[in-house]
Amino acid sequence: MRARLLIMVLGLLALTGCSMFGGGSSGEPAANEADATFSLRMIPHHRQTIEISKLAVERSKDPFVIDVADKISTAEAGEIEQMSTYLRTWNIPIPGDDPNGTHKMAGMMTAKDVEGLKAAQGTQFDTLYLATLSRHLRSGVDMAKDAQTTGVHIGSKALAGKIIVSQTEVLDQISAKQKS
Repeated sequence: MRARLLIMVLGLLALTGCSMFGGGSSGEPAANEADATFSLRMIPHHRQTIEISKLAVERSKDPFVIDVADKISTAEAGEIEQMSTYLRTWNIPIPGDDPNGTHKMAGMMTAKDVEGLKAAQGTQFDTLYLATLSRHLRSGVDMAKDAQTTGVHIGSKALAGKIIVSQTEVLDQISAKQKS
C-alpha cells in the first residue's frame, strides 16, 4: 500500500513537472511529497481507529473505554476532513476505503488484529481495545513526527503537531488506566 501511495504521489509530481505542489490561495507554501504522503497514510490510519472505536462504543460497559473511543473518533473524523481538503487542493485523489489494502500499510492493524478485537467480549474486549489502540496511536504519532520533520505545508505540519499532542495525551491516559 505504501508503495502504491508513493507511486501515486510521484506520478502526480511528474505530471506537474515539479517537486512541490498546490500552494494555498492565502500564499501558504506549497506542499511536498512528505505532506501528501502524510495525508495519504493518515486518512486510512484514522479510518481504522474510528472502525475499532465504534466497536468499543457499542460493546464496552467501561465508561473510560467508551469516552476514549468517542473522543478519538470525533477528533479523527474532523482530521480526515482536513487532510481530504488538503489532498483535493493538491489535486491528489483521497484514499479509498479498502481495508484489505490498508491492513498491509505500515502502522496499521492487521485483519487478524481487527478480527480478534471483534471476537472479544467484556473485560477481555476492553483490555484488548486499549492495548490495540495504544499500539495504533503510537504509530500515528510516529507518522506525525515524520511529517513535521520532512513536510513544508504549514497546515499539514500544524495538524501533525496537533495529532502528536492529542494522541500522546490519550496514550498517557490509557497508560494510567492500565496501571490502576
